[in-house]
Amino acid sequence: MLYIKEYLVNFSVLITIIYLAGFLYKQFLVNSSQKLIAFSLVMIAILAGWCSMFFGIHLNDSVIFDLRFIPIIIATMYARNPFYILLVGVGIGLARFSFGVTEAATAGFITLLILSGVGMILSWTTRSWSVYSKMFLVVFSLNFVNTGSIGYLGVIPLSEYLQVILPSSLPINILLSFFILWIVKDLSDEYVYKTQLINSARKDPLTQLYNRRAFMHYYELYTTKKKDVFPLSVAFIDIDHFKNVNDAYGHIVGDVVLQKVSSLIKNNLRSIDIISRYGGEEFVVILPFCNEEDARQIMERIRYTTETHPIVVEDLNINITLSVGIATSPVIEAKKLLEEADSALYAAKENGRNQVESAKKDNIVSSMVAYN
Repeated sequence: MLYIKEYLVNFSVLITIIYLAGFLYKQFLVNSSQKLIAFSLVMIAILAGWCSMFFGIHLNDSVIFDLRFIPIIIATMYARNPFYILLVGVGIGLARFSFGVTEAATAGFITLLILSGVGMILSWTTRSWSVYSKMFLVVFSLNFVNTGSIGYLGVIPLSEYLQVILPSSLPINILLSFFILWIVKDLSDEYVYKTQLINSARKDPLTQLYNRRAFMHYYELYTTKKKDVFPLSVAFIDIDHFKNVNDAYGHIVGDVVLQKVSSLIKNNLRSIDIISRYGGEEFVVILPFCNEEDARQIMERIRYTTETHPIVVEDLNINITLSVGIATSPVIEAKKLLEEADSALYAAKENGRNQVESAKKDNIVSSMVAYN
């Protein structure tokens, strides 16, 4: 009965750490670098293994029976790089020595090295497998490897191990492994689903760029709070005479043109730039750390590439040009960047289209007449 209670405590500790790790990831790590995320999750897995040993079944002064192998199972299922599985195994193996440098600790370290090695192989060979097929193979393989290693290394008398521990521990360990992986999968699926919902609310369904609402969020953020991104430029981009495309070829072709132009613009921007479909055939871009000269060079490249590469839709070659208006802070007051970039765009249209215009502090174009 005592062993059952300690098993439940061990299991509860692992569940608690899993939920805390999920909370930490969603609240603090999700926007961090991949290296920081990987390092944090490896350390959490090692902590989970240590806690499992701390709350494990201490059969005697040197032998601990616990669920320290389950973090390796989780890592095998979800680690993007198989090397992280080895780090988890080595980390938990070294943590075993915090309970004493004994023959049992050495055997435990070797067992964890074997488990992590097998886990790396399974992770590599099951990359294209379905989640459930991989789960069944990983759980059964690593549980049998763990059981076999413990029996082979002989830290527990073989007769006691075969007659008392093995018949009860192996099936329980397999069931607990499945249950914990099911919890991890459920948390992962929930996070992915919520992320997709958030993205769908922030993305334009046609171009998959940010929509106007998302853009305004970033615009307010960059112009009122993130003062460390200056110089900051905003560019309005408009497809010239787009109504003629819809009239000549239909709205379905027009949608394809919008998609291809949006991809062309996005592919010519930096990863830190924020691009959105502002409405209709208009796009707007936030360019952090970008002065007026650099912004003009970027926009001129986009304008020239669009002009010299007709949009191909089935057997049609559709010539497209862009008009662009740019405003840059601190030349322009940060809160007026959007307004002045829009004014510069209208100046570009008024001056003949297919060109880039910049807003000037003392020479802001006042014309707001749109030409179609």
